[in-house]
Amino acid sequence: MSTNTLVPVLERNQIHASMKERYVDLTKKFEAHFGCKPVFFCRAPGRVNLIGEHIDYCGYSVLPMAIQQDIVMAVCPNQSQQLNLVNTNPTFKSFSTSIRNFTISKEKPEWFNYVLCGLKGIAEFSKLDKPVGLSILTDGTVPKSAGLSSSSALVCCAGLTMMYANDLNISKLELADICAKCEQYIGTEGGGMDQSICFLAEAGKV
Repeated sequence: MSTNTLVPVLERNQIHASMKERYVDLTKKFEAHFGCKPVFFCRAPGRVNLIGEHIDYCGYSVLPMAIQQDIVMAVCPNQSQQLNLVNTNPTFKSFSTSIRNFTISKEKPEWFNYVLCGLKGIAEFSKLDKPVGLSILTDGTVPKSAGLSSSSALVCCAGLTMMYANDLNISKLELADICAKCEQYIGTEGGGMDQSICFLAEAGKV
């Protein structure tokens, strides 16, 4: 598979200087929570839609654009098959469970339920019998409930994390399709616009 069809994932030594301060801070917070350094970082941007609202799932055209505001996950795999989720925002509670057996709540879903959607979607698509355990620290700059797709960014970032941690090769197009479908686990019936622009956006192109 061509490398330009894959989503890049950053390891600690690949952080660009312009992003260094944020990622250094995330590394320190990760160490404080988990007692080790993250092995890699995943990022998924939010989006703004320029034309067409709530019509993509009816087959009509839309014009979304990825934005700088994003979700970033600092990640360290573990061999215990335990999933540990922490958010840098203290108003969002932490969550731990087995990565092989968890339930996604549709009733007043917490932030981590969107993460579970992405993890489950990749695990089912790839038929993972024994996915590696994950310790994840999540940091977000996409405003909540602002129509900028913070929930889909969580799903996409989690899906990318699950893929990379388990050494899977899944194209950008496939990732967008998987994440659009797996967000339905939480009750969202979208048309794939958010996930497509998240994975397929290109700088300077409309």
